[in-house]
Amino acid sequence: MQKRAFFTTFEISQICGVNPTTVQNWVKSKRLKAFQTPGKHRRVRREDLIEFLRKFDMPVPAELEASGSPKILHNVLIADDDTDVRNVIADALRMENEINVIEARNGVDALLAIGRSKPDMIILDVRMPNMNGYDVCERLKADSDVNIKIIAISGDHSSDVRDRIIAAGADMFFTKPLDLIGFRDECFRLLEI
Repeated sequence: MQKRAFFTTFEISQICGVNPTTVQNWVKSKRLKAFQTPGKHRRVRREDLIEFLRKFDMPVPAELEASGSPKILHNVLIADDDTDVRNVIADALRMENEINVIEARNGVDALLAIGRSKPDMIILDVRMPNMNGYDVCERLKADSDVNIKIIAISGDHSSDVRDRIIAAGADMFFTKPLDLIGFRDECFRLLEI
């Protein structure tokens, strides 16, 4: 947890050892200062979080006050046509300061983003407009110069979907709704964090 400017309510829940709903209630009751992003997600400034922890005699992790900027070691692309799914996964992954999240709304945007950002991992929805996850996966695996870990996700729980995307080259497959903690841990394991 290196020095960062902002934290999500999910990250704060992990720091404080409470449920994310508890953190949201702190914000609603104005005990914890926060602001909303244009996407309606709450963010808390580092200074406000430290002030809150001290005011309520909660331990302030030494890392929270550590100087220096976050060290980005891994780029992760989330390709999903559902904005809410992208936001939830991004918030879970951003708990680790070594992760830089890039987002794409469809398969074509995902391939363009891969060319620009060279991600280490792509979290790929199987069913997207313009180009589905199967096609993206096959194109990536056909290019021998590309070495990207691929985690496929889908709301379709059938074994045919899982078998087909794994055959197309995905390293792992998860069904929605995701068990975020287990999913995040598997992402970090694949990235060797």
